[in-house]
Amino acid sequence: MKCPFCLKNNGCVLDENQNCWCFSVRVPKDLLAYIPLGQKGSVCVCQECIEFYRTDKLGFLKVFDFESR
Repeated sequence: MKCPFCLKNNGCVLDENQNCWCFSVRVPKDLLAYIPLGQKGSVCVCQECIEFYRTDKLGFLKVFDFESR
């Protein structure tokens, strides 16, 4: 599965019926709001993007072109 932001493999194992890392990580709700509507509930944000958003929200928004929205 690919991260909806960086499009890299996010390491999610949800499709393999295993416990996934994404179930134990708190993803900021305001970050989830940037996931495109058609993908909400069916994609996982990667750990790298979660950390990037937490440490540099404005940088994240700029890199992924959300700053003008």
